[in-house]
Amino acid sequence: MTSEPIFPAAPAAAPPPSPTLGNNLAVTWRVIFALMIRESRTRYGKSDLGYLWAVFDPLIQMAVLWTIFALLQRSIPVPASMPVFLMTGIMPYFFWRSCVSRGASAAGSNLQLLTYPQVKVLDIVVARVLLDAASFVVVTVIFVFGLRFFTGEPFTSWVRVPIILATAVAALFYFSFCSAVFSSSLTRVWPLWPQVFAYASRPLYFTSGIFFTLQSLPTGFRSLAGLIPMAHVLEWIRTGAIPGFISTSYSPSYVLWFGAILLFLGMVMEWGLRLIGHSDEAG
Repeated sequence: MTSEPIFPAAPAAAPPPSPTLGNNLAVTWRVIFALMIRESRTRYGKSDLGYLWAVFDPLIQMAVLWTIFALLQRSIPVPASMPVFLMTGIMPYFFWRSCVSRGASAAGSNLQLLTYPQVKVLDIVVARVLLDAASFVVVTVIFVFGLRFFTGEPFTSWVRVPIILATAVAALFYFSFCSAVFSSSLTRVWPLWPQVFAYASRPLYFTSGIFFTLQSLPTGFRSLAGLIPMAHVLEWIRTGAIPGFISTSYSPSYVLWFGAILLFLGMVMEWGLRLIGHSDEAG
């Protein structure tokens, strides 16, 4: 006759609940938000001077270009004031260039963070693009209100067709993100890429449409400039922003497809790096 145990056996531990898509997204967002806070403190510092530079940089660029246009007695090819014409080119170009540059250094400048399994290179790229996007919006609003207060530039000078402007800005964010992902992966494969882009961004500054519009160029030069995706983005933005300016020389599909190709190549390189066990991530 067997005796019953004095203490019943402890029930088997229930298996931990499997992570859901919502939980994974929540964790990813917390990681990205923390990276944004860290990046903002690293980039701008704890003083307000760092944030002010985000305003002064495009302001200085606009002042220099405005002076050059005035000395050369050049007119702008759109029915708008000089500040509106220049800022609708400078601000988007600076945003895209910053995304590419900061995407290139996403892994190399955060090697310690990448030892944590929750942090991936793509998370850092997303955080940097989101921070640049927030800075772009804030600085643009400051310029719009600043020009209204100091020069009397009406708010209507910045919006011709809201839906076109909104889709153009969305395309700018999309293309910049795709470029940043590609730049991040390419740097890990080819470490010389940041230096190459630093040199390439100089001629792109003069050929992406900051000083001209595609619509104003002769057919031959328009075809050459039309190979640059950012020239289409700037033309698209100005078509939606500047009253009286309507361009048929830009191609939204070219921007979207070019961005998709960059994103695809970037993700393929990212997958290949993980496949060979690249050492900048914890796994």
